[in-house]
Amino acid sequence: MKNQPMPSTRHELFTQIARKHLFIETLEPRNRDHLDFHDVGVVGVQRALDEAYLAGLAELLSAAEALLEAKDNQMETLAEWRKLRKAIRQAKKRIALPKP
Repeated sequence: MKNQPMPSTRHELFTQIARKHLFIETLEPRNRDHLDFHDVGVVGVQRALDEAYLAGLAELLSAAEALLEAKDNQMETLAEWRKLRKAIRQAKKRIALPKP
């Protein structure tokens, strides 16, 4: 599989991972058992889960880099800090990491 651009939505990312590791063409229900149910091997499932985990980790690291850059630039206004806090809250909601 050639390098593809990063998917723009979580659904696109999951579909790409399903195609690559589980050989499932789409994650859209097609209301046919032979199209909606698949036999998959544990190795493919493990690889798909690993890739999904790493994608989430990459998003988290990107947010952390943004925080470091903001700190390096020493944001000065309250509006800048509020904007940053809002971005962090939105990222946390998108990632929805389990609590330890």
